Amino acid sequence: MATSTGTVSTSAGPLDVATLVNQLIAVESKSRLTPLKAKESGFNTLISAYGSLKNALSSYQSALKLMTAASFSAQKTTVSNAGAGSNLTTDPFTAEANSDDSTKVLAQKLKSGGYASGTTFNAGDSIAIKVGTGSPRFITLQANATLAGVRDAINAAKAGVSASIVTDGSGAHLVLEANTGGTANTIKLTANNSLAGLNYDPAVAGSVTQIQAPRDATKAAAGKYSIGVNQLAQAVKVSSAGIAPGTTFDNGVLAIKTGNGSTTLIQPKSNTLAGVRDAINASEAGVNAAIVSDGSNDHLVLTAKDSGAANSLRVSGTGNFAVFNFDPSGTVTTTGVATNQTYGTGSLTLQVGSTSFTITPSDLDNSGAIGLNDVMKAINDAGTGVTASISNDGSKDHLVLTPAGNAPIKLVGSNDYADLAGSSMGQLAKAQDARLTIDGVAVTSTTNKVSNAISGVTLNLTKLTTPADDFSLSVTNDTSGLTTAANSFVSAYNTLAKAVANLTRQTPSTTKGQASTGSPLAAESSVLSMMAQIRSTMLGALGADGRMNLSQVGISFQKDGTLALEASKLTAAGNKDFEAVSNLFSGAGGVVPKLQKVMDSILGDSGTLAAKTRGLQDSLKIVTDQQSAANTRLQNLKDNYTNQFNRLNLTLATMQSRQSYLTQQLAKLSKSS
Repeated sequence: MATSTGTVSTSAGPLDVATLVNQLIAVESKSRLTPLKAKESGFNTLISAYGSLKNALSSYQSALKLMTAASFSAQKTTVSNAGAGSNLTTDPFTAEANSDDSTKVLAQKLKSGGYASGTTFNAGDSIAIKVGTGSPRFITLQANATLAGVRDAINAAKAGVSASIVTDGSGAHLVLEANTGGTANTIKLTANNSLAGLNYDPAVAGSVTQIQAPRDATKAAAGKYSIGVNQLAQAVKVSSAGIAPGTTFDNGVLAIKTGNGSTTLIQPKSNTLAGVRDAINASEAGVNAAIVSDGSNDHLVLTAKDSGAANSLRVSGTGNFAVFNFDPSGTVTTTGVATNQTYGTGSLTLQVGSTSFTITPSDLDNSGAIGLNDVMKAINDAGTGVTASISNDGSKDHLVLTPAGNAPIKLVGSNDYADLAGSSMGQLAKAQDARLTIDGVAVTSTTNKVSNAISGVTLNLTKLTTPADDFSLSVTNDTSGLTTAANSFVSAYNTLAKAVANLTRQTPSTTKGQASTGSPLAAESSVLSMMAQIRSTMLGALGADGRMNLSQVGISFQKDGTLALEASKLTAAGNKDFEAVSNLFSGAGGVVPKLQKVMDSILGDSGTLAAKTRGLQDSLKIVTDQQSAANTRLQNLKDNYTNQFNRLNLTLATMQSRQSYLTQQLAKLSKSS
């Protein structure tokens, strides 16, 4: 019975063709294919090991990026009270140095003029982008492109800027932001033809404008400052009079305005008080609404989202919503009446909070009739806690009610007094700014977080100071923060060094005559070269004066290749010249910026690691191609062997058949004789 050895079937015969062929191919495979598979495995192992190395180097690069100038120029704040007496205030504020964005480095940002939708830029046109003192990067459009295509081409070129698009009423704008901040990294654009609108030179007016100026990192102004807190900022808060549960609001209009913002019309989906609350919270009126129950009635409480005197609150309601009226002045002004208006029948009811007062005006001035002046006097004599006055708008008089407390008020008149009506929510807290003094200079802030009144310092106000207090804030260099940053510097490198040591370790054999075993990258000189480049950068780093190095601040290499920090030596150097130590690490020529550049060169698309990886991948492809060719040759050889042995098998089978026939014939002859 025939069997198959691959692409050719074996024939029946005395020979086991399949076994013979497989044995021959196994010998051929061992000499031809096995070495190639070993090479493939070796290249894959190296590629994987270089991948692990890249991860370790990338982690180190990320750690370096976190080491900003602020990391090595840490400052601390100390609050103290030198006042005398028994009524001294506990710390009325806390302070943070360099905690906001005001001291951080900024990258330059440019914005083009507006382009209409569908604007096309022509193939072959180009733009050159130059950042700082670097060489310009030329970008040429390979095909007609939209503004999005220009953006993508710039980002793909890695020209030191990031491109994006913003759209407004004047069209689409290309926005370019330098990838590196600081005044040394300004952008210059030179473009031609259809891209000419993207030209930018700060000395020449054009359609591209600067929307963010570059800024170098700074730090808080060190020193001692005398601080007094006279008033805390707060947001206005008002509460309505009690509203019976189940009350509905079926007619009228409610509008809210905060500060200088626009008036927001509130449109409840439900006519209940909860519906009013929910509609306010869903709007952009600038207030938060809540319902508070006193056990009998409900009160709508509104609190402005932003504090400060400028963020006043005005609530205007008509119909059922009139109960929510509130004027920023906290007063209630009635509808204007004629100057000679007199009153005969009816009465007034003034509700202050939950207490109602009946006001019965009389002719107190003996004029022969009850006028608005008599109404005013009657309210003021009623002991309601509300002061009445009269204002004139030039043609008519208005009754103005000013509450002494924070309770809501409501005035209702009957008969002749019907026009004298008005209401106001009670003001639980008024809008006000924070007020403080710094070294005798008056400072105001809309919030209790006061930034940059002292350059680089944020004050968080919590309570008022008293005349007996004498608070001061000291901003000083923080050597403990410097030590923390230096420890991070050492730790980041040691993590990398240990990872590389594991990838390059040689393990001597304990058996005589047996070769040592090594980690995948043990024999890779490129790895040693990368690490040598990093170490030499550290050893060659000098401070701004060209004399200070890492060993002088307590950082040195150990026998195992790791770094060690002598904290006491660093502290002593920091106490002697904090700025010099800070600049050694993070100054323009400091070790951290230099290491960042080294890591960029190692890990960049055209860097050492990428070149090595591409070389290994190319070699792997050659080997896999050789394997494919070898497999094809082995298959062809297998087919040839199978054909040859099949022919031999057929010949032997024929000979066996003839031998059997002759044997049978001879046997017959023997019997017949």
